[in-house]
Amino acid sequence: MEIGILENIILGIPRVAKAMEDLPVEQLWSVLGAVEGSYWRALAQYGFSEPDCHALTSAVMRRLKGQLGADGLTEKEMMIRVYQEFGLTGNLVSG
Repeated sequence: MEIGILENIILGIPRVAKAMEDLPVEQLWSVLGAVEGSYWRALAQYGFSEPDCHALTSAVMRRLKGQLGADGLTEKEMMIRVYQEFGLTGNLVSG
């Protein structure tokens, strides 16, 4: 299992949200579905189990939807929340 891919996904959330912010509502849900599938595949390719892929993808998508809703979390705060949610330990991104 490679934690680095999870960090990359989480750190990319603000960029993904920025790219999606001007989408028409009718396109937003299909794009969110595509993004979710992309996250799932990336985690699976890096050795995460199916249950972990499901749980982590769900957590990441909640953060992405929060960013789209302007929750104001920093990248580090997002990383900490996901790590805490899953009891992960590691070198959290400093910032």
